[in-house]
Amino acid sequence: MSERELLIREIAQTPDTLVREVLNFLLFIKSRTTQNDFQNPNSEKSDFPSFLNFIDRVNSETPAEENAQLPRDLSKNLDSYLYGSPKEYRPSLILFIALTT
Repeated sequence: MSERELLIREIAQTPDTLVREVLNFLLFIKSRTTQNDFQNPNSEKSDFPSFLNFIDRVNSETPAEENAQLPRDLSKNLDSYLYGSPKEYRPSLILFIALTT
């Protein structure tokens, strides 16, 4: 079964709200990516899988000032920033802070 068929099968079993998010992501990727990137993903210019190239391109287009405003623990506490769930703290860091103050 091809990747396209697997994707269609998964979408058929997915709730509409999630399908909307997937569609928005797909349209975003298509707007940022040229057709050549997908036609020849193993070209010489590509050392990473095409998704990593896409992430690298988006990151390079983001101004440094915007990146500087992101919280340092964003990847670890993404759910906290998106949904308000409790943050995860590293006990060793808390102990270090307690000992140095």
